[in-house]
Amino acid sequence: MEKFDLRTALMEHHPYDENEAVAVREILRFLNDEENAFARENTAGHITGSALVVDSAGNILLNHHRKADIWIQFGGHCEGETDVRRVALREAVEESGIPEDKLSLLTPTFIDCAVYEIPANRTKGEPAHRHYDVNFLLLSKTHDFAVSDESTELRWCTPAEALKLVANDAACTRMIQKSIAYFTTKQKLATVNPAFNFQ
Repeated sequence: MEKFDLRTALMEHHPYDENEAVAVREILRFLNDEENAFARENTAGHITGSALVVDSAGNILLNHHRKADIWIQFGGHCEGETDVRRVALREAVEESGIPEDKLSLLTPTFIDCAVYEIPANRTKGEPAHRHYDVNFLLLSKTHDFAVSDESTELRWCTPAEALKLVANDAACTRMIQKSIAYFTTKQKLATVNPAFNFQ
């Protein structure tokens, strides 16, 4: 896997809406202003990598996050790793229990980005900060999973079910809408040419 250049990918990205356009600008500005943008120790904020895991039919594996108490995609801190694509894959493996050889990227670049305000955590001594989150679409070749300590539950959902579960998260909703569009396009292309295959 070739190294992923986030700055180039952001400049080439076509935002879905104005909210994502703002996120693209903020992440680019953060990358330009911060030498340690990928380090968790950066108290202003840090880049994070996430993944929406889907199967070949477009169903989505969601994670009920233990601390946040919400349904979201998989993701986490870069811990200094500057290739967010690798971070997204690592976090999906750790949080879903799906082996790395059963996961693959569906698109060469990220599908969505967002900026999250993270409240202060007195237990960890962390001040309020921002997560500059970059999200990828991953295909799982299995429906088996294992619930990690970070989750209370994992669930395979239809896209419609997934949209209901993440209804209060605009960025995750946008990601699922993009995933739906991806599979709709795939189906249309397969109708025109049955030999066509995205994988």
